[in-house]
Amino acid sequence: MRKRYLFLMSLVAFVSIFFVGMQSQNVYAASQYGIARKYTTPKATRGTWYYRETDKFSSDKKTIYTLKITAHTANKDKLYVPSQKFFKENVYNVSSKKRNAFIKKVMKKNIYAAYNFKKGFNVNNWVNLAGDGVYYIPVTRTVKGKKVKALKIATGADQHASAYAFKTKALAKAAK
Repeated sequence: MRKRYLFLMSLVAFVSIFFVGMQSQNVYAASQYGIARKYTTPKATRGTWYYRETDKFSSDKKTIYTLKITAHTANKDKLYVPSQKFFKENVYNVSSKKRNAFIKKVMKKNIYAAYNFKKGFNVNNWVNLAGDGVYYIPVTRTVKGKKVKALKIATGADQHASAYAFKTKALAKAAK
């Protein structure tokens, strides 16, 4: 009986130490890259969406692409809110050599900055020195005379629509 009790207590101690160690690794990673917290996508944007590239610069307007947005990812890219304090101290107000070393280190990770934008959100590189990223904005579109929910996928400072995504492949195919 005593051996069983000692084994059980040892197991509980091991599991506790394991979880504490895992949490400290996550805290270390967060402090190492300037992650304030995970970004949570708006519920209206979540799910699997289907789209065709429809802007005038698209070379392939027939292929239907898939976009999956979860609570904390967009197309498997992990979304986080950056710590402004960390970036001021470790990225923006440092030498270009230090900044470039940080960018090189971050590029090996799958982390992206995300921000609320209107009813949707914006995804950008973790260290954004130029560019406006990609916007995902829930909208309503008319397809074959019916109004349906859609997701505007836009880029640039003026949020130029590069595509509209729909909940089914049939809607994506039918949309103009």
